Amino acid sequence: MTDPCVEFALAKLDAFLTGELQLPKKVDTGIRTLRSELGTITAFLSAAHQRAVQDQQILDWVRKVQDAADDIIDILDLFDHHKAENGRALSVTRRRAYRIVPLFLADADVVGFEEDKDMLMAWALDMVDEHKVMFVVGMGGSGKTTLAKQVFEAVKQDFGCSAWISVSKSKKKLEILRNMLDQLCRCSSRAETAPAPQQQSSEHYINLIREYLLDKRYVIVLDDLWADDVWRSIMLALPRRNRSRIIITTRRGDIAYSLKDRSVAVHPIQQLSLEKAKELIHRIAFPGSRICPPALATLSNEILGKCEGLPLAITEIGHLLSTKGEREPEWKKLRDSLASELTSHGRLANIAKVLILSYDDLPYHLKNCFLLMNTFPPNHPIQRTELIRLWIAEDFITEGNNGKELEDLGEEYLNELIQRNLVQVWQMDIDGRPRTCHVQNIIHEIVLSQLQDENFCEVYPDQGTFDISKERVRRISIHKGNLGQLCPNLRARALLKFGRSAPCQHSIPIGYSSLKMLRELHLEGANLDMFPADIEELLLLRYLCLRNTGIRSIPKSIGKLKHLETLDLKQTLVRTLPKEICHLSKLRYLLVYRYDIEDYVAFNTIKGFEVAGEITRSANLRKLLELRRLGIMGLRKEDGRILSETIQMLRNLHSLNVAAENEAGVLDMPEISHPPPLQRLYLNGRLERMPIWISELHDLVRLRLKWSQLDQQCNNPINILQDLPNLLELQLLDAYNGDQLEFNAGKFQKLKILELELLRQLKMVIMERNSLPCLQTLIIRRCGQLGQIPVGIDDLSRLKEIHLYDMPKNFVSMLEKNGGSLYHLVQHVPLKRSYYAQNGGRWDVKDLSD
Repeated sequence: MTDPCVEFALAKLDAFLTGELQLPKKVDTGIRTLRSELGTITAFLSAAHQRAVQDQQILDWVRKVQDAADDIIDILDLFDHHKAENGRALSVTRRRAYRIVPLFLADADVVGFEEDKDMLMAWALDMVDEHKVMFVVGMGGSGKTTLAKQVFEAVKQDFGCSAWISVSKSKKKLEILRNMLDQLCRCSSRAETAPAPQQQSSEHYINLIREYLLDKRYVIVLDDLWADDVWRSIMLALPRRNRSRIIITTRRGDIAYSLKDRSVAVHPIQQLSLEKAKELIHRIAFPGSRICPPALATLSNEILGKCEGLPLAITEIGHLLSTKGEREPEWKKLRDSLASELTSHGRLANIAKVLILSYDDLPYHLKNCFLLMNTFPPNHPIQRTELIRLWIAEDFITEGNNGKELEDLGEEYLNELIQRNLVQVWQMDIDGRPRTCHVQNIIHEIVLSQLQDENFCEVYPDQGTFDISKERVRRISIHKGNLGQLCPNLRARALLKFGRSAPCQHSIPIGYSSLKMLRELHLEGANLDMFPADIEELLLLRYLCLRNTGIRSIPKSIGKLKHLETLDLKQTLVRTLPKEICHLSKLRYLLVYRYDIEDYVAFNTIKGFEVAGEITRSANLRKLLELRRLGIMGLRKEDGRILSETIQMLRNLHSLNVAAENEAGVLDMPEISHPPPLQRLYLNGRLERMPIWISELHDLVRLRLKWSQLDQQCNNPINILQDLPNLLELQLLDAYNGDQLEFNAGKFQKLKILELELLRQLKMVIMERNSLPCLQTLIIRRCGQLGQIPVGIDDLSRLKEIHLYDMPKNFVSMLEKNGGSLYHLVQHVPLKRSYYAQNGGRWDVKDLSD
């Protein structure tokens, strides 16, 4: 393993040397010498980690190296800031002469896999006459090896020869191939001796294995694969014939899914259900009765909640609990001390040793990204978009030579962490991307100590007020408490605060002298009702989140934050923005709106913001060239054409939300000759004609039209929208005045969600055959004239949900299971519900399948 901070400093130095072509010779030589020394030290750190060095002198030296690397990063960031401010590179006070002299080093019980085992055995023994491969994928400790061993032992007698091969990281390819040849020969009915190779090379062993297996049917398990080049070498030795089977266990889902094809399948291991987890821990903790006493049931469930269905954790903790008997105080003590027991000297160190391997295998850029995720509180759903913005602000994502957007690279990073089984998806978005994710509790506990060891972040998970006395703290994360006094020379680059805390004053303890290096300030849920004045002194700030606070206004001094990329004011009371916001040329995300939950949910709940008139003028708004998401509320009709001209200049814009002054106000945006690659579009206001340019939005995933008042003859929105190739969600909210809505055959090929609301004159919906083939959810709200369920709905084989809100009683009754005259048309839909609004924002919900 290499240190992520040192690797990060190396990357920053490389980027600096590439970009600064006119450095004085002495400076250039000094930086290149420093870069060379850091490269040597990185190799040393990797060797030290592999040998599990515990020498205190060396550990102290490693911390000094980390501090030096941290200073290098700060100096380069300050250099960039001064250069941007003054148009040239200014000299930076040399705080230290860096010359770093390197030192030299002298089967848990099985529960919950019954279905997996049956499936894999059927796959292994089927009579399909072809060679097949199955990757069994799961996080460390998920039971992959146990499952594969059970299947292997059950089926190997049906094959001519078999082998169980460990391919863990410590094994060399030559050693793996030699072991494979030996096992295959010994397992045959004639117990052959492996032929002596004429030369010790991988190629020679590959040829020997291939020749030996040429006329044989074999089953081989490759356990604990970490590198695809190992599999590719082994694959060359395996003849693809005779109904042979290969099972590969791995944590590396990214490898498995990249190799998936007709003959290569992937079987992901799921976490144990709560019932199976209880069965396993009770079997181990109470080996006699296998029954948990009622007095310990709550504690048992709390401990299992931390395990989240991970068999290794449940098994190890179960064995430890079995030594405690049925003494409730001992169980409480273990519940409260799990984090300390997971350290290298704790009684659950085996769990940490297994799980930390996945972290150690990460490249440095993913290490940093993963460590940052663990600064969030446990069981906290981390939004994909928020996480990627933080990664960008930290420079963990940098542009490569492939021309990809930073956000696209961020999604690739997140997907790799998910496929490596270090991160779990919490909620999926409609387009198949993770909306929220989290790190499993046990891994989170283990990584918290890693955050401290690598000086990545100081985490304060408990209630209270915390003073920061150490100067060298890179990041501060406060989960429940408040920030107290700060060290005068604090070098933190990020301050993250989550959740609500005790009321605090109008200004948080931030001053240029204490937090001048801050890049990210995340104060979601803080009890603030005024914009903290000291924030304007944080000149390196890139990310500012004041979401869910009581802030009402933004000062003009916001324009000083020249490096700001994200300004998140969601769910605040901000209604106006100063024109100085246009001075933020690096701004990528401007998020300023809130949702108020009223009696009638989800129709008219979004509250936006007003902007100074100058902002809607193209000369100002066009300065925000990096903007990815834009929302403008209260747009006047006369400003629509100017806004349209401006939007086509914002080539990075992916999300656009525009609202008129009120529901009668007109949105005049008829022409955008070259629209940006919008993925989400929300138009709220009367449209005198349906914008033709929307049909050119080939990347559009979600579209909402509200208050549009389009008519059936000249402005039918369906005709313009039906060929959008990637549209997944369509909302028509008080948007259409026609009495008939017709979805033509072969159209809306990818649409998954259709929502129709307050279409007052709508009497009939027709879905022709082969239209809407992917529709999964249909929502109809307050369409009082609609006489019956859409014609053709019985052909929608993928429809999973129907939700009817405040629809006429006679309409709903036709779809009820008991006596509904049209129930047969929707009986294939698993979920069918009706909702009627009650006082206080409550809903009377009825399941129509009962």
